[in-house]
Amino acid sequence: MSEQYLSAFAVDADALLRTVGSGDEAFVRGALDRIGPLRAADQLLRATEAAEVEPALREIATGRLDPSRPGGYTWLLELLLPGAGDALGAAVLPGRGWHELADAFEAWGLPALAGLWARPWPFPPFPRRDSAAPDDDPWPFPSLAAGPELDRVRAELAGFDPERIHRETELLPGGDEDAAEEVEWLLGELLPAWTAGALERDRGLLLLRDGGK
Repeated sequence: MSEQYLSAFAVDADALLRTVGSGDEAFVRGALDRIGPLRAADQLLRATEAAEVEPALREIATGRLDPSRPGGYTWLLELLLPGAGDALGAAVLPGRGWHELADAFEAWGLPALAGLWARPWPFPPFPRRDSAAPDDDPWPFPSLAAGPELDRVRAELAGFDPERIHRETELLPGGDEDAAEEVEWLLGELLPAWTAGALERDRGLLLLRDGGK
């Protein structure tokens, strides 16, 4: 059975973007040093050996980004985010189709949350594969809300009636009513807690989705 992995971080996204072209050796070494502990904690989905990861990290640090790099650079975020902010939590969502929740959020009157869920945060912000625009469907998929937008997400979650999830199961991923409990958990517990955690730290909320689409 396919699964989607969701992790949440309170981050200063601008500071993370400033690592691009910074020439910061500590940025590279810090990410490499996280491989072992994160692997030991069974928290790595993609990053493997330092010999594989280091060239991509150095491309970021030097600013010599390769638009044709297979997989881009978002796969490195699982190494970078623990050093760029505070981990707020993680969850495993069973099955596929979780990207479809953006449409459900819109239908349920949660436009700010729909935007957070559907809009990729470009890391680094540069075109992919000779395209005129950054990749609009990266995988893993990072999404970010900060400032007033994050306040709107919190307000939407606070006013949401979870009964709508059970009344409108056709909006659930794949139209599967068995996903209702996970969606209620996501909207009723996880996202409110993560949103509050980011706001308490005066940072943005960055969600990273990986695993099966």
